Amino acid sequence: MIYLLLSILTSTMIFVAFKLIAKNHVNILQAIVINYTICVIEGALVQKTFPPLAEILQSEWLLYAMGLGCLFISVFYLTALTVKYSGVAVASIASKLSLIIPVIAAYFLYNETFTWLKIAGILVAMIAVVLAAYKEDTEHHKHNFNYYFFPLLVVFGSGIIDAFTKWNQENTLQESEFNLFLICVFGTAACIGWLILIVKYIHRRETFTLKSIGHGMLLGIPNYGTMYFLIAVLNLPGWHSSTVFPVNNIAIVVASCLVAMVVFKEKLSRINLLGITLSVAAILMIMLS
Repeated sequence: MIYLLLSILTSTMIFVAFKLIAKNHVNILQAIVINYTICVIEGALVQKTFPPLAEILQSEWLLYAMGLGCLFISVFYLTALTVKYSGVAVASIASKLSLIIPVIAAYFLYNETFTWLKIAGILVAMIAVVLAAYKEDTEHHKHNFNYYFFPLLVVFGSGIIDAFTKWNQENTLQESEFNLFLICVFGTAACIGWLILIVKYIHRRETFTLKSIGHGMLLGIPNYGTMYFLIAVLNLPGWHSSTVFPVNNIAIVVASCLVAMVVFKEKLSRINLLGITLSVAAILMIMLS
């Protein structure tokens, strides 16, 4: 249970960091690249030794980890844009509505059993996240293309990441290897980011700022923990992905919405609060199943 709580905490901290990046007008890509560099350093510290390059190159999961790294930096950038255009609450909800993809994958790929209570809980969860994200079109808040487009991309991107992570945990990874796997995932994302920044520097003379470095570190410290603790939960006996992903994701939605309301003063309507209430109900239904 402690791993699940830590996964929820670190994921919520990511959305807070994204909000601060948008609020302080920090270069998003620079912060994300620093973030992934920090994640690699954290992974090396957890490994306690320099990551064995020969072992990584000979592993059967190398290409999968590199593919995930490409997805990571893409979805992270889209999440940052969602926070910028739609706020913390919507970004969190879009990211966690993706739970339907790994849950459905669990049914077809791993023959996980689905009780009526679990199915009902998943349906309630889907309704809950839509209600929690809803905003009326007002003079101060106009729905535009970006408001819907970026969250939709985050939904599908995050869902594919979760499902693919579970597939690797189930089929290619030994428990002792998952930290090396994370180092490779984050390292790939960092290399892609640095390459883009170097090209931008050559063409535009873009330089790093202290704000980018500081906010990147603020983002990177919890980011490593989100994947580390999630995989740790999935490795626990009896914790199925069709239960872990809904409970983890909806709990993050509730926590992020409350932080958005209390800390950043994002206004939540009665419909939003109903969505949060249904989220709690969905968690209970899925856990009881």
